[in-house]
Amino acid sequence: MYIYLALKPRMRLKTQLAIKADIESLPPRAWSRKDLQIYLAEKREAWNAPQYLSTGLFIDFLIENELARTSEIRSKEYGSKSRYVTGELTILPFACSFFPRSYVSHATALHVHGFLPIGTIYVNHEQSPKKTTSRLSQGRIDQAFQNQPRRSAFEFRTERHTVIFLNGKNTRDAGVIETTGPSGELLRCSSLERTLIDCVVRPQYVGGIEALATILPNAIDRVSTEEIVRLLAQTKYAYPYHQSLGFLLERAGVAGVHLEPLRRLPRRFKFYLDYGMKIPLYDSNWQVYYPAIMK
Repeated sequence: MYIYLALKPRMRLKTQLAIKADIESLPPRAWSRKDLQIYLAEKREAWNAPQYLSTGLFIDFLIENELARTSEIRSKEYGSKSRYVTGELTILPFACSFFPRSYVSHATALHVHGFLPIGTIYVNHEQSPKKTTSRLSQGRIDQAFQNQPRRSAFEFRTERHTVIFLNGKNTRDAGVIETTGPSGELLRCSSLERTLIDCVVRPQYVGGIEALATILPNAIDRVSTEEIVRLLAQTKYAYPYHQSLGFLLERAGVAGVHLEPLRRLPRRFKFYLDYGMKIPLYDSNWQVYYPAIMK
């Protein structure tokens, strides 16, 4: 079968077949225009491609010969973003293709780890490092947790999914792993311990703190508190999230001996399990206020 000639008659069939074989041998992928420009430059000699084969003509060739398709995500506030997709790419790596070194996190990471069905897709791309100079005090903590947390407005839609991009704290990819997703796709994803930290920091991205507390009893056999402490040291959050994690893991059934790495961390302040709680209860052991519904 001859491939449809989308470019110029001078482009030989041998070159077209070489391009087709090469693209079809690759794992499924989402490409930016720049990615395809670089790939064409790398492969031009091997394909014996003519010099007139520009990036635009290369893309036309891929699309017209059904070697690639254009896929978009759309937002009312931010317009649309598109990628050229080769192969049968699933939604998670597609969503991660819009920012370099991004990874799935929060509820989506819990889906990858087998604890939740897929829902809204959360993709974290970390900020550049920033210096913080503010000192923690009980008054600052009390004031911060009286209000509702901020939510990312960077929300996009595909035909079937909602994708929310999070501009997370720079952690130098602490606890970010390469793993296999539910459909066998290769993914960057937060580890289970890193995911629990993220969900305690921003419970709104897992359906609320009560939802996280419901999931935890099924996860504790796979969680290392030593790894949580290690990651807390790497992520360097100002707030004492170890108190929230200790409270939640103890309620989920983690044995006391396994909680010791968290107990050894200082508890200098009273902390809050969630934002905007009305008449919360208080746990004096972990020095944490928690929602009355969790009594």
